[in-house]
Order: sequence, then C-alpha cells, then structure tokens
Amino acid sequence: MTPANIPRSRETKKQSLWARLVWGKRPVWTVFRLLLLIVTCLFVFKFVLCPIRVSGRSMEPTFYDGQIGVINLLAYHGKAPLRADIIAFRQAPDPHILIKRVIGLPGEQIAFHSGVVSINGNPIDEPYLTSLGAWEWPEETLGDNVYFVTGDNRTASQQYRVQRGEILGKVHIWRR
Repeated sequence: MTPANIPRSRETKKQSLWARLVWGKRPVWTVFRLLLLIVTCLFVFKFVLCPIRVSGRSMEPTFYDGQIGVINLLAYHGKAPLRADIIAFRQAPDPHILIKRVIGLPGEQIAFHSGVVSINGNPIDEPYLTSLGAWEWPEETLGDNVYFVTGDNRTASQQYRVQRGEILGKVHIWRR
C-alpha cells in the first residue's frame, strides 16, 4: 500500500478534525480573518463606540447604577445635540465621563422656578422626570456653543454648562 492509501487511526482523524474546526482548511486565511477582526474591533471601540457603565443615581429613573451601554462618538459629527438628548461629556480637570440630559441649547434663556424649567420664558414638558425637585435658578442666557445639562434625578444631580467641544457623543444604554 502507498502512504496515501493507508487508513488513518481514529486518534489521527480526531486530531485532524479538531485542527480543521479550529483553523479551517486554510490556516493562513483563518489567521488573516482573525487579525482583521481584531483590527476592526479596535477601530470601532476607539473611534465609533465607547463602552461605559453607569455609576451613580443622577440619571434615575432613565438609567440605573451599574447599567452598561455605549457612547456613539459619531452622533454629533456634523449635527448639534438636541434638547432631551442624553450626552456624555468630560470637563477638565475631572477625568471622569459624565452622563446628563441636554436641557438648554446655545443662546437660550433658561430658568428654574419650583423645579420647573423655563426656556425663553416658556415652561418645557419633561416626561422623563418622576419629581421636579425644588430648584430655583434665576434666568440665565447661555453663550454660543454652551449647553445646559443636568440629570433626570434632580435631587441627586448637578447642573453643568458644557462647551460643544467637551461633548463626546450620544449615550445608548441596554435595558435589562
């Protein structure tokens, strides 16, 4: 018998089946596809999506402590954030990423009276709130490229004035 006609042992067949399942018929192409997948993942998680975990109670009841989601880093390239968008931003010198809801847009006059937000003298509807809180804030005009943001849990959140350049992107959270 020639070597090609010699029957293989059962152990040799198992090893070759396992190697084919792991590496395929062409191991070089499998390694290439694996490297391509790694490079694609690195690119996506560096320039498109940033994974996050919510920490704190300031966005309750919309987001809860420990929830996982992503920041869409491309959401505001070429367009501006809208009122009620949930954004992620970073303000120097604090290295932490903050998640808040956009309440006031650039150039608007914003005020709080008994917890109710008024934009340019008109109260706005905020269906995502469970309680208004008791904030009192005199009327203030936001500058160019400045957004007024705060959390949905007004008793546990702070207000921020965020420059357009400090906004990282739009937040998307997976629900449990």
